[in-house]
Amino acid sequence: MSASQTLGGHSRCGRALGPSLDKIVKNATWRKHSQLVSSCKSVLDKLESLTDSITHSPLFGISPSDAEFVLHPILLALDSAYPKVVDPALECLFKLFSSGLIRGEIDNGSKNVIIFKIIESVCKVGGIGEEAVELSVLRVLLSAVRSPCVLIRGECLVHIVRTCYNVYLGGLNGTNQICAKSVLAQVMLLVFTRVEEDSMDVNVKTVSVSELLQFTDKNLNEGSSIHFCQNFVNEVMTASEGVPDDKLLLLPPSDKLQNGSGGAGDDNDNDNVGEGDQKSELSDKKTNNEAETGGGGGEAGGSKVREDGFLLFRNLCKLSMKFSSQETPDDQILLRGKILSLELLKVIIGNGGPIWRTNERQVINKSILQCFELQPLYIYQCRP
Repeated sequence: MSASQTLGGHSRCGRALGPSLDKIVKNATWRKHSQLVSSCKSVLDKLESLTDSITHSPLFGISPSDAEFVLHPILLALDSAYPKVVDPALECLFKLFSSGLIRGEIDNGSKNVIIFKIIESVCKVGGIGEEAVELSVLRVLLSAVRSPCVLIRGECLVHIVRTCYNVYLGGLNGTNQICAKSVLAQVMLLVFTRVEEDSMDVNVKTVSVSELLQFTDKNLNEGSSIHFCQNFVNEVMTASEGVPDDKLLLLPPSDKLQNGSGGAGDDNDNDNVGEGDQKSELSDKKTNNEAETGGGGGEAGGSKVREDGFLLFRNLCKLSMKFSSQETPDDQILLRGKILSLELLKVIIGNGGPIWRTNERQVINKSILQCFELQPLYIYQCRP
């Protein structure tokens, strides 16, 4: 067997990490990225000695301490903001998420600190001004939300949605903007199908890109953009190299993904929408209590999955109600953000099930939506 075939050792994570780390080393600028190159080489040596084992870790088959060590160069590559090393790092993360090798709960207060930092860095690198990197970021974020082995919570989930909003509102081309809109719609279907079932293991349909552009954003279509974006979403949704056996994915009782209360916090403060950068449309504000504890109390018997869904829904509702300031009365970015929020709410409601009729909290949320439903006739029939 050739060296390239064994690069990364014999563990499943090593086979995903090894080729990407090798590519990072080859693409790095040695003087500028000496620490990154050194870290990659150390991890490649370490991976040769690792084999899969049953352990509760953010990285399948690898101990928590080793997991942080082997993922560190991926974090360094993302933080470098150098496209030639960012690209293989994003490709590696896509493989790890889509094959179920990254697992557990991801939030600011969770034990998986390295994964939380990586998600933050992925969101940040979407703004470096590279078209290919924008698409890779969307691909990784959708694969992370899609993974049944990962529960992305509260602040982290809102950060992902906000990043997709930013690409949609300020993307480098029309195709990227359509992809961002499609990813957002798919994320909503994933999150709220899980809310309906109160489970991570659900069957979710794939969004139709052409239907998303039925009323708005037709001007973004650049020839084959719709076909490209549909294939883009399909690839992420169907990507699977075989999720590890469920028995190996079991988390300690305190870390179970779908049971237990606690969540995104209460309705009064956690659903605030940011008033700053108009491209950063969704806010991840937390109550003081959450800032100290890393999570809200949630309703009695409410699952983490549903708490985060309720938080996201109310953020979208508030975003769709934002008004322009006197200084910028005809703010097109704000208008596009409002219309997108209404479209995403329509996706959620249109695919809603019994929970919207039987769950008291969701009924209240739906009533809030209906109070401003089709705001000025869906912003005057989604005028350009």
